[in-house]
Amino acid sequence: MSEEEWRKWVPVADQLVLQAYYRTLGMVSMHAPIDQVYQAVQEISKTKRGGDIHWVPNLEGRVARWDNLEVYPGITTSLYVLGSPIRRKNTVYMRVGFWQSYILRAPERA
Repeated sequence: MSEEEWRKWVPVADQLVLQAYYRTLGMVSMHAPIDQVYQAVQEISKTKRGGDIHWVPNLEGRVARWDNLEVYPGITTSLYVLGSPIRRKNTVYMRVGFWQSYILRAPERA
């Protein structure tokens, strides 16, 4: 993979952070291979949004987690970066906590 291949995804990956943060369902996709998005996110974490990007154990190449990235000054979130190394056509940001229901969650037991 040449350097130019993943660099083209840097502005797209950065702009979609805001959509993933604000969307009701907390998910947004881009038509890019996960390996290129992972490199773009590494660059964004070093230069603009901070945080820690790492592959999820036992899911390397398919699922990464980007923790404590800055959406706006003083506002942080964490995202999963999901994709298929085989199909190489789609990568998804999913806000951590997406599947948990904060309103309808079961009462805690004593």
